[in-house]
Amino acid sequence: MLGVLVTALFTLGAVGFGRFLLKKWSSDLDPAESFGVQGLIGLGALGLITLFLGLLPDSLHWGGFVIVGICLFGYSQLVPGWKAGDFKFAKPEGPNLLFVLAMAVAGLFALVGVLAPSDTLDWDTLAYHLAVPKLWLQAGQIHFIPAIHHSNFPSTVEDLYIWGLTYGGQSGAKAFSLMFFVLGLVAIFGICRKQYSPQAGWWASLAFATIPVVLWESGTGYIDVAHGLYGGLGVVFAARFLSDTKSRANLFIAAVMLGFAAGTKYTGLQTIGVVAFVLFVSSLRQKDLTMGIKSAALVGLVSMVIAGPWYVKNIVQTGNPVYPFFFEKLGGRNWDQRRADVYRVEQQKFGAGTEAGRHNPAELGNAVLGLAYQPGRYVNPQEDLGLGTPLGAIGVVVIAGGLLWGLSGRLRTFESSILGVVGVSLLMWFFLSQQSRYVVPLSVPLVILAGGAIVQLGVGRLLAGAAILQAGYSLALVYIQRFEPQSQPVLGKVSTEEYQKHSIGFFVPSQVINKVAVGGKVALYDEVFGYLLDVPYMWANPPHSTLIPYDSMTDAASYVAELKKLGFTHVYINLSPMVKDPEFVKRWVGAMGLGDNVAPFSEKERKEKMENWQDKWMVLLADAVQQRKLTPVPELQKGGILFKVE
Repeated sequence: MLGVLVTALFTLGAVGFGRFLLKKWSSDLDPAESFGVQGLIGLGALGLITLFLGLLPDSLHWGGFVIVGICLFGYSQLVPGWKAGDFKFAKPEGPNLLFVLAMAVAGLFALVGVLAPSDTLDWDTLAYHLAVPKLWLQAGQIHFIPAIHHSNFPSTVEDLYIWGLTYGGQSGAKAFSLMFFVLGLVAIFGICRKQYSPQAGWWASLAFATIPVVLWESGTGYIDVAHGLYGGLGVVFAARFLSDTKSRANLFIAAVMLGFAAGTKYTGLQTIGVVAFVLFVSSLRQKDLTMGIKSAALVGLVSMVIAGPWYVKNIVQTGNPVYPFFFEKLGGRNWDQRRADVYRVEQQKFGAGTEAGRHNPAELGNAVLGLAYQPGRYVNPQEDLGLGTPLGAIGVVVIAGGLLWGLSGRLRTFESSILGVVGVSLLMWFFLSQQSRYVVPLSVPLVILAGGAIVQLGVGRLLAGAAILQAGYSLALVYIQRFEPQSQPVLGKVSTEEYQKHSIGFFVPSQVINKVAVGGKVALYDEVFGYLLDVPYMWANPPHSTLIPYDSMTDAASYVAELKKLGFTHVYINLSPMVKDPEFVKRWVGAMGLGDNVAPFSEKERKEKMENWQDKWMVLLADAVQQRKLTPVPELQKGGILFKVE
């Protein structure tokens, strides 16, 4: 709990710092909106400052003092000018108490997720969102990590995790997700209150808090909630500007938010482009081309000044500003076309219409509406079979809110601008990668529209009913799938270690590796949860990078020689992904000279795997074990084997 409190204090300092940065631009904001927006911008600024600090040698061992100093300065900005009642929250009474109760429960569920150790359902948190900052901390600076291409993604939020891990451990890092969630709820309430009414603000905040993917990820180390708020609020402020083109502050805040969106995920670049496009098109409708050009240019310039450092870093470290994407045009270090193809195919497994015509515009409606009624196609795992976790769903309110405004015949500039951005964005999403997480930025303006629809449109009661049903469903879903199991270690009913033993297959092997590989380096095959390791490691499977030169390896001797050249002292293979093919596992272990069925691969199987660039390592490793160039560590673990490089 201490880590959460530290992060909360950090966030409050960020609110003050954001207030300082925005003091010339936020005077016309609703007080609640102002608090939320200032906090979001303050956190984004601290993440960006961490990048500049982190690139200096050994800076992560002393840079925390700089960040703490900025937060203390932020506290000095909080008190002046603030009065009691600045937030203008009327005391919730009657039915409004139910909104507060529902959001409090949502916050409690997220808090339990933060306090509990991450498990395999929290995949990306362990694989890279926390793993990469931990590697940077161990090195003392932000550096290029060859085999984890995710380490080159824009990392505004992950840079905050550096300080969370430093001062509060895993919970301290994940608590930033909870802070973004809270700031987002406050900002959405204030925006909707100003745009429509206080009641609309309650509905919009409830709708956002109970979007399944938002509710779930707010208790994890995922970054989609933060990214969604930056991108979504950027869209909202751009729409506000178009409603009143004299309000330059709205345009500036939109640009800043979009800059942090692109500094958090590559998909933020799309949002910048779409917003600039809509600004320009709107100027044609208003017959003010100069305004359109200037506003689009301002958004593009300011946002890229903020996001640009991440892309410049990539150019310097990898040669590709959006590494590893668009390898065909931009190239990239430790990458090639085969790996790019594997990654692209994996990205395109998501969504509706995967069997035929998935890029046929006629499938667009099915793909968009499918976000509500077949969420398993838009989320891992086994998304191509529609078996993804329902925790990643967007829900029905987001889709319905936009549709109701579109069909209402009562569109004003604010609503039509948002729907324009949403429409173009969904078209791009359809053709690129249909993941529900990528729609979170669109959910922010859409829940604001939903709040407005409930209080202003004739069908508002139907949408209100849908919002209530979604809230009940989402809270029940997260309670059953996350809160109930995660509360066990949080409440002390089981130990943290026992929980991790049962929820993370790699936990026990990782503890063994931490003991026997001290001073060494581990090559991990079919295992990406290196966050659990305290020794250096690398994802060793061929699709991850070209650093291990499998193409030039012809036998066990050359394989082991390259491992030694790269400093590996141990090799770990996770056998659990192959559980669907137990016969192959028996043959493979037998080819190593281990197990009960010792026998080499058949010539046919050996030839097939040696000719497959992704499977070649299996034969090379088996030969190396059989020839005693790799020897099993006595502590063999269920589901995996650890070898020592001889």
